[in-house]
Amino acid sequence: MVWTLAHGVTVIRLPHSALDQTPIVEAQLWIETEHLADEIDDFCNIVVTLPAGQKYGLNVWSFGFFESAVAEGEINASPEAAELYMHPPDLFVKDLTRPTLEAVVADLLVQGRLPERCRIAD
Repeated sequence: MVWTLAHGVTVIRLPHSALDQTPIVEAQLWIETEHLADEIDDFCNIVVTLPAGQKYGLNVWSFGFFESAVAEGEINASPEAAELYMHPPDLFVKDLTRPTLEAVVADLLVQGRLPERCRIAD
């Protein structure tokens, strides 16, 4: 189950089963694009907050943005190497809509695959 609270924060609660509604995972989801004046649909940052207070910050790119990023090349590389490599984001997704990001975060939580390298230090 997903609830959207004020200020674009979503609470994700996934029960064990239809009979046992005790949540196996719970998190709050903040999406950067919902707090900007410009409409952005290619990349953004998200923050996932777990009930115990752990926070994870992820840089997220849409699949479509990857194509334009490849054409531009690595922005921090020397001119000679800019088209040879690119630092990837933390996550690629179909699109940056709230339903897609909620589904992706829920799946990452259930699968235990929220990247530890993205954990924000206390």
